[in-house]
Amino acid sequence: MYLKKIKLYNFRKFKGSSDGKAGLEVSFNKNFNLIIGENDSGKTAIIDAIRLTLGTISKENPRITEEDFYCSNNLSVDNFKIECTFSDLNENEAGIFLEWLSFDDLGEYELLVRLNVRQIRNGFLSNRFERTIKAGPENADMILEGKAKEILQTTYLKPLRDAENELRPGLKSRLAQILQGHSAFKTADGEIHELEEILNLANQQIESYFDNKSENKKLSIKDELVSYLNEFFPKTLEPYEPSFEVSSSKLSSILRKLALKLEENVSGLGSLNLLFIAAELLLLNDESEFGPSLTLIEEIEAHLHPQAQLRLIKFLQETLSRENTNGQFILSTHSTSLASSVSLEHLILMHDNYAYPLSYRNTKLDNEDYKFLERFLDVTKSNLFFAKGVILVEGDAENLLVPALADIIDRPLHKYGVSIVNLGSTAFKRYTNIFSRSESWYEKGFPALKLPVSLITDSDIKPYEYYLEESKVVLEYSLDNQEHLNTVLEGLGINVEDDELNRLH
Repeated sequence: MYLKKIKLYNFRKFKGSSDGKAGLEVSFNKNFNLIIGENDSGKTAIIDAIRLTLGTISKENPRITEEDFYCSNNLSVDNFKIECTFSDLNENEAGIFLEWLSFDDLGEYELLVRLNVRQIRNGFLSNRFERTIKAGPENADMILEGKAKEILQTTYLKPLRDAENELRPGLKSRLAQILQGHSAFKTADGEIHELEEILNLANQQIESYFDNKSENKKLSIKDELVSYLNEFFPKTLEPYEPSFEVSSSKLSSILRKLALKLEENVSGLGSLNLLFIAAELLLLNDESEFGPSLTLIEEIEAHLHPQAQLRLIKFLQETLSRENTNGQFILSTHSTSLASSVSLEHLILMHDNYAYPLSYRNTKLDNEDYKFLERFLDVTKSNLFFAKGVILVEGDAENLLVPALADIIDRPLHKYGVSIVNLGSTAFKRYTNIFSRSESWYEKGFPALKLPVSLITDSDIKPYEYYLEESKVVLEYSLDNQEHLNTVLEGLGINVEDDELNRLH
């Protein structure tokens, strides 16, 4: 199963409509998703909404604050709702979620999980928040709890994570949580894990060491300790028998004592982050019979240099593209390097308070466009994903002149969030189709992508021989076929007035 889509109602900047329509609806790819867009476009809101609804394996309990409620004119609403839709459930998963299941339009299993939060105002006191998590069809849902709720928990990597601390031993050790979730550390009731047997043997050998007398001592360390205790406690009590051990032999305690490191010397933040992500990926290929195995990563570029980012992203894409791979990744980034290295159909562009998946059927891009853009949409050109407006130019001359002209008229492009993209060709249509939505997109009632895009090309005059080549269209003008000629010219993108046609004739 995987997270198919999420809907936000009155959550943060995404206002729900009075007719029950969501303020934001995001559809996800089955395996890999990269959310991109300018600052404050809503990338973090999507990640946080998933965390609040599904919870995390690390047992973090994200706090709900007043800022989570949609606010307008300093007045916030009293409730918000988040709805997650899971699809592609196998038989085992359908059995676990049986009492909460519904069906989609095609008659396939579907699981709807909803978080409802109500804000109770207390005057001058801090407001109180009531939250409920239910699953099932609208108005027939029930509280989601127990094993079913636990299965949906996500793995979350925060933006400015302290990888070194996360990999250290301790009560809240992330490493221990990862290992406890791995099938290698699952045991049946009453069964002793191999690690517990190893530590039991170690504790016995340590206990034996402290029981032995040294050459110059009449008592062993343990016996000497017991003699002191006998003096401290009343004679009527049973004598205390202290014991030495490395650690409790319970598996959970053993895992919390483990640390993970690359080398003796302290590693840099980048290396530790890669080690931490590698540890998280232990659960990716774990043989699990059920669950979405959903991983959320905010700003994956944090602490990683560009080449490390690219290697990591390429690995995730290649791994998740294999058949029977268990796992779904939803990442956010500000990095143009990552945006240009990820397949276009895996990108989700945030703009003007809405999410626009660039996957097939949502844009006017065809298969050849995807192949072309995968080759030529480089780091420089991927600036178009992070801008408030885009100017596409044909070559170097326009790339130099347009910013200079903008500065002369006191409209510097960078101050207005406008990116200029040098295509180095006249393949404008392939790039503009990125911003054009498909008919099926509009049929679902979704909005157009209103990102201002301007095309600037030069007026190269072709030599006379160009029009005489047999492979070119030769247009002959006469008064009888003027209407047909106008149609052909419009199709070629040529707009000429009647007096110009007469002059040409």
